[in-house]
Amino acid sequence: MSLTDKEAARLAALQRYEILDTEPEVEFDLMIGLLRSIYAVPMAAMTLIDDQRLWLKSHSGATEVDIPRCHAFCDQTIRDNKVVQIVDTLSDPRFRDNPYVVGAPHVRSYLGAPLTTPDGHNIGTICIADTIPRDYTAVDREVLADLARLAVIQLELRLQATEDQQTTAATRRAFLSVLRRAMDRARRNGPPSAVVTFDLDHLKLINDTHGHAFGDVVLSTVARTIRGMIRRGDQFGRLSGEEFGIYLENATPEAAVQVTERLRQAVEDTRFPGHPEVRVTASFGIAPWSPAYTSAEAWVAAADVSVKAAKAAGRNRSEMTPDKRDRAVPGLLH
Repeated sequence: MSLTDKEAARLAALQRYEILDTEPEVEFDLMIGLLRSIYAVPMAAMTLIDDQRLWLKSHSGATEVDIPRCHAFCDQTIRDNKVVQIVDTLSDPRFRDNPYVVGAPHVRSYLGAPLTTPDGHNIGTICIADTIPRDYTAVDREVLADLARLAVIQLELRLQATEDQQTTAATRRAFLSVLRRAMDRARRNGPPSAVVTFDLDHLKLINDTHGHAFGDVVLSTVARTIRGMIRRGDQFGRLSGEEFGIYLENATPEAAVQVTERLRQAVEDTRFPGHPEVRVTASFGIAPWSPAYTSAEAWVAAADVSVKAAKAAGRNRSEMTPDKRDRAVPGLLH
């Protein structure tokens, strides 16, 4: 795998946790406070590194939460793939001219352990820093590495709580949380957006004919198809047994219709292992953002109304919310 591919995979792993720019969380704050006490240092942090910056998820003693990646000590840690110790930054040619060494907060020593995901990607660090030179012991380094592993376990637990295990789509709760944040942005004159919900047609018949195990294969395969087609920034969630939702970021009503039709066609074209004769379709409902929606649940409910309209009109089609029904695009009927 090339360096470019590795970095793309690393960034995808980071995005999977949906943690960048989130609010403080008590479990991480407690960990960082404990870390600062254990090592008796003025600065401790849990950091996450995207393509351009280091962002502090939790910190104690730091004055900035966003740092250019090119100036971040932790960038070296995720590249080295091990605990990195800098005894004296002024004696290290890599860091002696760093703006955070020659200027505030005048970092003189650093210890960082990578946050390594179960699939081997380093998405950030657990780190400490001091304003005096410090030479840490092997035990100090191992304790920090253990805390980094503990932080990743906590991230995985968060992910399991927000990810449907069968389809790897977001859970209903997590999907609604995404919509609430999107609504806040929309009220501040954010870009246009839309919610799309869809329901698989005649899944009960498939279960009755081929068994529930194959019905589960249908659900996971369709979910994989949809997930592979949506853009970065869009969100995919499982709302109930065979009902799914998609949040389309920065999408006008017209664009939402075009995207939805591509997704509808992709579901119709999906083939299933061991049953090449089986065809599955889905009915889609589209609800562009409107200030009339007072909750995420109301936004989803508006799209669900259009799903019902699509089913009533023959299934395997997409429909817009009633006040924009003229923009709907019917699918091919069979």
